[in-house]
Amino acid sequence: MPARSIASRMAARSAHPWRGQVAALAAAFALTFAAASVCAQSLQDKIAQCAACHGEDGKSADPAIPHIGGQPKLFVMYQLFFYREGRRKSPEMNTIAKELTDAELTAISEHVAKLPAPPPQSGTPDEAKFKRGATLARERMCASCHNDDYSGREQMARLAGQREAYTIQALKDYRAGVRIGTQAAMPETVRGLSDDDLAALAHFLAYVR
Repeated sequence: MPARSIASRMAARSAHPWRGQVAALAAAFALTFAAASVCAQSLQDKIAQCAACHGEDGKSADPAIPHIGGQPKLFVMYQLFFYREGRRKSPEMNTIAKELTDAELTAISEHVAKLPAPPPQSGTPDEAKFKRGATLARERMCASCHNDDYSGREQMARLAGQREAYTIQALKDYRAGVRIGTQAAMPETVRGLSDDDLAALAHFLAYVR
């Protein structure tokens, strides 16, 4: 009986040789679909990592963490690249970015660029500090790169509505030469500015409308 049973199964396979091919093809499709699902989930997980600190709508709840909504795609791509390559230092961001592929870096940048831009900081600005910041922005020609409304473009960051504390630290880092950009414009722009000057500039940019 076992011999006949085995023979029967072999005969069935011979009678329908395409069954093995179909099974193999189905398995290949299943693996491809599973791999695509894993990749999609992986990208969504990485976007969720961004949202955990920067907010689902790109608006950070922490004064020390920047808003990212509305940042130009190319600017975000450059920053993620700098983090991934270790050219910009942040333990958290370096850890996250080092695992990003080029495709993921591009996809995340596109996602961030589509998030709503932050509104001006709420409340009433300090009049003297705001005016001083506006004067510095004009003298240092910030709008020549970041647009008249400081919305940013291409590889230049959006500055309007940005977290004051974050902007102050970013400007200090440029002044100290510890933060790089795509060009040498920023270190030159903030050269010679005092801490009070940087605070006034950041205050103006946070409230500008």
